Amino acid sequence: MFTEKAQAIIDLAKDLAFSAGSAQLNVSCLLAAVKQHPEARVLLAECLGLAPDALAAACPEMPAPVSCPGKLPLDGPVRSVLVCAKELASEVPDGAHPGLIGLRHLTCALAASRETCAALKVTPKARDTVAARLAAWYERDAQSPCLDELTAQLRTLRDDLLKRVFGQDHAVHAFVEGLFNAEVVAAADTERKAPRAVFVFAGPPGVGKTYLAELGASLLDRPFRRFDMSAFSGHEQNDALIGMAKMYRGAHPGALTEFVEKNPSALLLFDEIEKAHPNTIQLFLQVLDAGMLEDKYHERNVVFRDTIIIFTTNAGRKLYDRPNVSGIHAANAAFHRRTILDSLQTEADPRTGQPFFPAALCSRLATGYPVLFNHLRINELERVARAEVTRVANLLERQYYKQVSFDELVPMCLVLREGARADARTLRSQAEIFVKTELFKFCQLFETNRLEDVLEQMDRIHFALDAPPQQLDAEIGLLFESREQAQVLVIAGEEIARLLKERVPDVNWFAAGSADEALEVLAEHDIDLVLLDIWLGRPAQATSMTIQQFDHAPLAARGLDRGQELLRKIHERMPSATIYLLSLVEGSVNGPGGLVDEELFTACVRAGGARGVLTTSFVDDQTEVRQERRDHFAEQLHDTCRRLHREKMADRMAQQRTLLAFDTVPRVDRIGCEITVRLRNLRLARAVAAADASEVLEDVERPRTRFDDVIGADAAKEELRFFIDFLKNPRRFATLGLKPPKGVLLYGPPGTGKTMLARAMAGESDVAFISSSASSFVTIWQGSGPQNVRDLFARARRYAPAIVFIDEIDAIGRPRTGSPGGGQAMETTLNALLTEMDGFTSSSPERPVFVLAATNFNIENEDQTAPERSSRTLDPALVRRFSRTVLVDLPDRAARQKYLALRLVNRPGCVVSHETLRLIADRSTGLSIANLEAVVETAARNAAKSGSELTDKVLEEAFETVRFGEARPRGAEMVKRTACHEAGHTIPYWLSGWWPSYVTVIARGGHGGYMAPCAEEIERRINQTRNDLLASIRVSLGGRAAELIVFGPEEGLSTGASADLEHATNIARQMVCRYGMDAQFGVMAAPELLKYEGALSSPMYLKVGEAVANMLKTEMDRTMKLLEENRGQFDAVAEALVNRERLTAEDLQQILPPLLQNRLSSYLDASGELSQGQTAVTGDAENRSAES
Repeated sequence: MFTEKAQAIIDLAKDLAFSAGSAQLNVSCLLAAVKQHPEARVLLAECLGLAPDALAAACPEMPAPVSCPGKLPLDGPVRSVLVCAKELASEVPDGAHPGLIGLRHLTCALAASRETCAALKVTPKARDTVAARLAAWYERDAQSPCLDELTAQLRTLRDDLLKRVFGQDHAVHAFVEGLFNAEVVAAADTERKAPRAVFVFAGPPGVGKTYLAELGASLLDRPFRRFDMSAFSGHEQNDALIGMAKMYRGAHPGALTEFVEKNPSALLLFDEIEKAHPNTIQLFLQVLDAGMLEDKYHERNVVFRDTIIIFTTNAGRKLYDRPNVSGIHAANAAFHRRTILDSLQTEADPRTGQPFFPAALCSRLATGYPVLFNHLRINELERVARAEVTRVANLLERQYYKQVSFDELVPMCLVLREGARADARTLRSQAEIFVKTELFKFCQLFETNRLEDVLEQMDRIHFALDAPPQQLDAEIGLLFESREQAQVLVIAGEEIARLLKERVPDVNWFAAGSADEALEVLAEHDIDLVLLDIWLGRPAQATSMTIQQFDHAPLAARGLDRGQELLRKIHERMPSATIYLLSLVEGSVNGPGGLVDEELFTACVRAGGARGVLTTSFVDDQTEVRQERRDHFAEQLHDTCRRLHREKMADRMAQQRTLLAFDTVPRVDRIGCEITVRLRNLRLARAVAAADASEVLEDVERPRTRFDDVIGADAAKEELRFFIDFLKNPRRFATLGLKPPKGVLLYGPPGTGKTMLARAMAGESDVAFISSSASSFVTIWQGSGPQNVRDLFARARRYAPAIVFIDEIDAIGRPRTGSPGGGQAMETTLNALLTEMDGFTSSSPERPVFVLAATNFNIENEDQTAPERSSRTLDPALVRRFSRTVLVDLPDRAARQKYLALRLVNRPGCVVSHETLRLIADRSTGLSIANLEAVVETAARNAAKSGSELTDKVLEEAFETVRFGEARPRGAEMVKRTACHEAGHTIPYWLSGWWPSYVTVIARGGHGGYMAPCAEEIERRINQTRNDLLASIRVSLGGRAAELIVFGPEEGLSTGASADLEHATNIARQMVCRYGMDAQFGVMAAPELLKYEGALSSPMYLKVGEAVANMLKTEMDRTMKLLEENRGQFDAVAEALVNRERLTAEDLQQILPPLLQNRLSSYLDASGELSQGQTAVTGDAENRSAES
């Protein structure tokens, strides 16, 4: 007669009546039983229009129930209630128990009972009313499934979506959760007006937003309609949605309102909602708030209460289109729903400047489920490409009866050809085009009359790589397979860790049992994969009684505390670590419950941190099938590591903006009846953005210069080679504890090869190379300088690791003064450069931006307030930003000779001897490679003009012309005087122990002749003694002394020695004021006396002058004595100069006796400290000393 639940109410009422000592079962006992039954209390309260708590308060209190041993008679009111319940059961039967009185029949009968309502002090309900209520309950049951049915249905939906929607697991979980929340109380919530569920799918284009909505609708078996909102971008186009009033011509019902009216439970997809006009977007305020929309044609409201609405949008770029410092887009599942909505609300429409989503709309969307989709990674894109080529292959087989197959790596090649940043929509299209295009290209290889015969003989078409990955170029093969063992960290019990280490080969295992140990391993090693047993730390005994009550362990179970905490810590400290859960089957060493079931894994993924699960039954080494279990687990592990390696390589390609390029060539196998399309010549190409096309060097534009082509600068080349190695593998140097270098500053004299070194670095490195000039940063527009610097580094970070070369950085790198004026733009530009190089916006250690700069300025960190601060010095803060400053100095003799030989030896039409090359190298001290380049070009040009070969004489003439100017004709008397003057320099230099490299009396430019010291002696001018400097003074005074000896005290005084005297005086002043080499002044140094303004204000000025004059007089006397003592040699040199006009070291060795080694200590000439490289002592009034 009663259902189980109704019978329970009757029995409880009987026990309550017995405990109260009642002789009959009365209404009070029945109400007290209803009060204690949760479902009955809610049903009766709803029927009477009361709150459950109010009903419980109105029900009578009874003693605790006592089991009644027999039967109790029913009083009259209770009999009436049961009669009414029986009639209601007959009128509105229970579908599951027809003919029986159910709990709902009983509560409805109580609501209609006059005595029951009197006891509750409420008005009884009419019988028709309770019957209608009863019918509504059963109708609601028919519309809304039970929790078990709903859970099973959505679990199936989730599984299907996860299999077919790639890379968006978090979106699938959020979608299924939203559907559950929408259905669970939808029928009972009679006051709700808004749609049943509202979803906002935001994210990049082509990642599966529309696909998930369409697939979900088909699996839910709901009526579905997609509205492309780009079709509603006009201000009056919303008429297509809600209809047009009949008063207008062409009036029609609304496509949206009519569809919903016919299908109240429809699933509606509004695709790319941000493209709709604001007038159209305003319509959704009514839908989301009031749950209705008026159809203008029919002039009636359409209810959206039972619809499910999905909006998709590409807005939210602040979140999904902003990669982290490593260049990789973070998983968007980590963003809070409030963050997603805020991003949508603040993103403005470029057409209007107004937000895409008004604040009022975002407020209503907040009641729904905003989901931000991820960028698809390489493995998901590979699955998309594989599915698409398989689909096209099936179509070709269906139409042309040819079996089409693909090598395992062909879909991956198609993905990498589009670049790791491709989206699924583009990839699907290009994969289809690839197959069809290759078929077209094959058909074009045959004439029409032969093509049909060839195709008739073929049964299969196969796409394959020309060689396996192991035989490809190392750089290409590394894209598919790692050449090193995978490094795996296992966090599990000791027995499992030991078993995996010993029995699973080809893996470099690390083990940890705590968070600290795990983080230490992750910090010290480049771990590819972390395997975590989430049950770590649970006792070996059976699971707790709480967990045993569930089919699936809850994520917050106490047994998971340690594993969960470990997962959280690793995810927080090492967010880039790839963590897989280790599922142990068949009684793990941790206990019988080690299996990570599907629901537990889903909960871990949604909580964040875990990317996948590896299930293994290889938990001990004793079973008979241990080999099979081990091999199965090893295969899973290696496949997972392979996919992770490909992800890593694809991320690197995305960072460097490179993609895979290849050629295709068909091959016909008539015996095997197969056409093979081979992918060959696989190579990497850089995909430069259009805006950066003129800034980033393409491979074809990359200089062919190599470091071996740069003459000299060995220290600079060694440093730059190290930094190139660092840029190629920054992680390896990071493991050594090395900080990523910020850059190198090349400084030195002009023409020493700084820019050529930069070209060589661009030629030898395979990273992006961006060249710029500091002078181009500042333009006529205010603020252009800092903005250009920021744009330059933003471009470099897009292609990092990258090299930024800034030439002539001194254009903006002068010391800052802070004063207003024209230099303020330069200073703000310099500030921007300093911030970019070493600010909060600095690049990632794994994707460094290396700055290579060149300048001709000095880099000394001078006192910025010093009045004598040089104007050719860089700002100290800029210098400090560079990890290394490298002096690219003038080339030494060996480098100069090597360069000349490289340019001239084996050159067509060149017959220059090696002896002349050596002589030019000796004489070119102080010249840069650029100067020597000018010499060679001048010599070649002169030879071409005269139509002769490039001889020794032509090269020597070019050297003299480039360095000193064209030759000037002079009379015999002047030549004789100059010859005596230069012989006067030559003899003291010879007596000091050195052979001059060259002496000439040919007048060029501002001099009438000169004597060039030998290169070896100049290179030794680093640390000079007092005798060295005195010898240098004697060499300088030799010209005046020679003229006095030859021409007498009157005629011997000429202006030709002016520069010589100034040089000698400067050396003497340095000895007194700086070097402490004067007996009267002792070791006192007064360098301020070397400056004119300092000398005038010092009382020591006159004393210094006296000391210098005495020193010069003494050395003048010594010089004249030396020349008189060596008059024969002096006359021989002078005569030779008159006759030959020029003498080399070899010529002088034939004229003069061998060097006297015992005179070296007395006559060694070394004047370089003062003149900084004096190489010639001139011979007339216009002479100038050459630069070193």
